[in-house]
Amino acid sequence: MNEATTVTENATPAAAAPEPGPGAALQEERRRQSLSLTDVARQLKLAPRQVEALERDDFAALPGPVFVRGFLRNYARLLGLDPEPMVRTVDRLMAPRTMESEAKASASLERGAAVPIVESAAGESRSRWPVYLIGAAVILVTGYLATRDRTPQPASVDVPVGVAPTETPAQSPALEMPPAATAPAPQPTPAPAPQTPVPEPAAVAPTSTLPAPAAAPTPPPVPHATPAPPAATAPAAPSVRTVGSTGPAIRMTFSRESWVEVRDRDGNVIFGQLNPEGSIRVVRGQPPFSLVVGNAAGVSLTYNGKTVDLAPHTRTDVARLTLE
Repeated sequence: MNEATTVTENATPAAAAPEPGPGAALQEERRRQSLSLTDVARQLKLAPRQVEALERDDFAALPGPVFVRGFLRNYARLLGLDPEPMVRTVDRLMAPRTMESEAKASASLERGAAVPIVESAAGESRSRWPVYLIGAAVILVTGYLATRDRTPQPASVDVPVGVAPTETPAQSPALEMPPAATAPAPQPTPAPAPQTPVPEPAAVAPTSTLPAPAAAPTPPPVPHATPAPPAATAPAAPSVRTVGSTGPAIRMTFSRESWVEVRDRDGNVIFGQLNPEGSIRVVRGQPPFSLVVGNAAGVSLTYNGKTVDLAPHTRTDVARLTLE
């Protein structure tokens, strides 16, 4: 009885089951639409391993949270599913991993800051060597200066009698300088002698008077030519591509980028690709046709010259319809 009681008290409550990711729903819908991993990867412009990672909820195999959300939205829209609940589920699944990595980084930083720096005795002695060297250098320099100050000066030399001592510059008599030269007084400038005016020769009248040349006429200004306005550039014609040569025609005009798949009466895919904005595609084959149109709001469709409204057939921006 005591043993049973002990086991009951020590039992750990079972951990809550982890929340399922959106990968299973994506895989189920892809298989229901008979699409392979290669088909989805080609349409989403991803690698098949990345599509497989999304279906396994293996987010660690993908570049990062931002890319995971983008891949997931595109995949859900391609299959006609609402991506927002899936994105919220992925955010909840990735949040513990992000918090755990941040906690580990913070703990490692704290451990690094708390490690004391211990210096060994050998290291301490090595660190004191520069101090010893500097002190020895100071002592040597001080001793050298003191010794130089105590060096005896040479004694004075007695000059023998009868020998005149050599005069030093300090004992030489002062040289007598001649008096400074006096500048000569300025002499008065003599006045210039008056000049006798020379009579100018009388002007000789010209024997003949020539008429002044006529001024050259000024040419009229040349009007500037006004450049012709540039011709308006015609807008580029949209690219038109036709698939198939016989049967009724399906014409699709794309104002937005859209993925379209068309199957004929035998279930064969006669047209399936991502169509750029501004392009026109014409598909011919044997009806009835089964169509899947992504971004249906940006596609205008006519069948045998008649406009087909995609709004009644659209769910989550993907239209599915059959044309007889």
